[in-house]
Amino acid sequence: MEIGEISSRYARALYSLAKEKEATVEVYENMKMLRESFMNHRELMTILSNPMVKKDDKQRLLKEAGGIQVNPLFENFIHLTVEKRREECLPFMATSFIRLYREEQRITRVEFSAPVKLDLRTEAHLKAKLNEETGNTIEFEGRVAPELLGGFRLRIGNSRIDASYKTELEDIRKELRSAI
Repeated sequence: MEIGEISSRYARALYSLAKEKEATVEVYENMKMLRESFMNHRELMTILSNPMVKKDDKQRLLKEAGGIQVNPLFENFIHLTVEKRREECLPFMATSFIRLYREEQRITRVEFSAPVKLDLRTEAHLKAKLNEETGNTIEFEGRVAPELLGGFRLRIGNSRIDASYKTELEDIRKELRSAI
């Protein structure tokens, strides 16, 4: 059985149980934090794949990676995953769980990058417009990206709009080079 299939099965089982226990929101937040921990701390996977690290230490580390307050279902899920030696699948399990939750709750993830911080009024306006267009709840993440110089980048689900000055300048540079 491949990692994707295993991860999907575990995520669906956890999601089903979380729904039954009315704990989807809490487990969703734990899984988001876990995935973020894997993305921001690459050494986490190295530690988990080390056979010299005890199961209890792995479980404690993963519980901490899930956030300050973890739901008991999340904690039991981590315990089961480590006991079954499926730690290498956890980043995929977290992503699968998050996808399931967002689909059922009709949540669209939006990443907005600009050279300066977006003010709250503009952010609220953008969220409202995107909510109106998609009919979904918008989960918004604003990022400051000074390298863009001006304009913005917007990622909605799998779609991406790049209206940054940086990209425009790179496009002009490519055109000039190809004309020479």
